[in-house]
Amino acid sequence: TETGVTPAVNQIELHPYFPQADQRAYDTAHGIVTQAWSPIGRANELLRDPVLTGIAEDHGVSVVQVILAWHTRLGVLPIPKASSPDRQRQNLEAATIELSDAEVDRISGLGRPDGRTADQDPAVYEEL
Repeated sequence: TETGVTPAVNQIELHPYFPQADQRAYDTAHGIVTQAWSPIGRANELLRDPVLTGIAEDHGVSVVQVILAWHTRLGVLPIPKASSPDRQRQNLEAATIELSDAEVDRISGLGRPDGRTADQDPAVYEEL
């Protein structure tokens, strides 16, 4: 409302512990692409979560790939950090993983009120 221009992309913290369903719905309703920074939660305990490790085992893929596939199913554009060509390839392959609706729901169900990474609420947190 301040500029009169609807943003094309909204880049927000988004991962299974902080799925931001309301924000994603708002973005979708307004034609805004939701882009996820920290899509794997900065490789925290998320990578050891039993729900995610179980789904990864069922598909024969890594937990990171499951998380990226979940983002894709939600219509979110994740921005994972990967410096090695092998990890970059694995990240791209995540788009081919077909999660069931039940798996997507189980992953989304991991969301929690304290899910932000390092309490980085943009209303109060400054990086610089």
